[in-house]
Amino acid sequence: MAAALSAGHGLELVSDSELVLGAQQGLERAFSTIVDRYHARIYGLVYRMCGPKEAEDLTQDVFLRALSRLHNFELRNEASLRTWLYRIAMNVSINELRRMKRRRQLEGPSLDAVVQTQEGEIQRGVPDLSLMPHKIAEREETRELVHAIIRQMPPKYQQVLVLVDLEGMEYEETAAVIGCRVGTVKSRLSRAREAFAIKLKACMKSPNR
Repeated sequence: MAAALSAGHGLELVSDSELVLGAQQGLERAFSTIVDRYHARIYGLVYRMCGPKEAEDLTQDVFLRALSRLHNFELRNEASLRTWLYRIAMNVSINELRRMKRRRQLEGPSLDAVVQTQEGEIQRGVPDLSLMPHKIAEREETRELVHAIIRQMPPKYQQVLVLVDLEGMEYEETAAVIGCRVGTVKSRLSRAREAFAIKLKACMKSPNR
C-alpha cells in the first residue's frame, strides 16, 4: 500500500482503511487521496446546507479539521471514514448557519404555524409524497428551489433531509453522523418532510413564481 501511494499508481484500488492508516503514518499522498475521493461529496453536503457562496471555503475547512484530528480517528469499518467526514461537515455547516443567522438576524416562519396563501390557510397534514425533497430534486428546474427551502428550515430538519433524502444515506449511518438514535432520525424526517411539503406548496402558489 505504501508503495502504491508513493508511486501514485492504482490509488483507486486502495481502500479507505488503508488510506487512513497511511495518513496516520504521515504519508501525505494518503490524505490527499482521501480529499480527492470525498471532496465532491463533502462539497455537495455543505452546498445543500449553506448555499454556494461559502461552500468551497467550508469544504476546505472540513478537510483541515479532519487532518488535525486524524491521529485520534479510530477506523471501525469501511463506512466509518465517510461517517466521520460527514459528521465534521455537518458540524461545520451548523456553525456556519448559526453565524449566518446572527449576521442576518432573520428567522423563517414557525414550522408549526399555518401557511397563508391566496386560497387561505394550509394546515399541517399528511404530506403529498410527490412533494418530498428526493422527488422534487429529480427535476432540474426545481432543484435549487428544494435547496432554498431546506436552507430555511431549522438545522435538525436540514440534517435529515440532506442526509437521507438527498444523499441517500441509511437511517443507521445518519444517526451516527448526527449523533442521535435511529428513532430520532425517523421522527425528525417525518416532521421535516411534512414541513417541506407545506413550504413547497406555498412557494408553488406564490404569484411571484
